[in-house]
Amino acid sequence: MDFPANTKNQRAWFKDIFLTEGIPHRLIYLEVDDKTCLEQIAQRRETNPERSQFDTEDVFRHVTSFFQSPSTDEGFSIEVISR
Repeated sequence: MDFPANTKNQRAWFKDIFLTEGIPHRLIYLEVDDKTCLEQIAQRRETNPERSQFDTEDVFRHVTSFFQSPSTDEGFSIEVISR
């Protein structure tokens, strides 16, 4: 299941669900540097020009300013994929 999990609060909501119901889980964290992300955004603008107003460096910087990396103390089974 894919869900927004950019902050500890967002992840805590989901953690309550799987703990209460005993659902197995795995949080997959894609560890990618900003340069690579921005290159991918530029490519997406070319292949999907209708997204060009939203897929900008300014929007990327704004959204990622709220991001909190997951940590083991949150109680998730975390798989880190580095690129």
